[in-house]
Amino acid sequence: MGAGAGAGPDRFLCRLADLPDGASRGLLREGFEDRLCVVRQGEQVFAWLNDCPHEHRPMEYRQDQFLSGDGGHIVCYAHSAHFDIRTGHCFAGPCTGQHLIEVPVRIDNGEVFVPAELPTPFD
Repeated sequence: MGAGAGAGPDRFLCRLADLPDGASRGLLREGFEDRLCVVRQGEQVFAWLNDCPHEHRPMEYRQDQFLSGDGGHIVCYAHSAHFDIRTGHCFAGPCTGQHLIEVPVRIDNGEVFVPAELPTPFD
């Protein structure tokens, strides 16, 4: 994902420097849950709805803990579904073949933006 992704107004998400390279963060907190799972790999940022397609529940087991132990993929800790960081494709677990819902990201001058209106699991 990169510049030019998405249509319509954007909202500021965070500074690129606030996302540790090779790590995940939960962002856009509502109540007890973060709406987004965000992963930085170098200068690229990947954002997904924090919603596992298996049972439509948040994926992290602890705040900001979305990645496998080796940091190689996203894991839903409820039922051990494993997702590719770049594509959101589930390659292991109860929802194999399904996908996370992508949230377009735009990076501008070291700032990360997402659409003001996010997709929903039921679009």
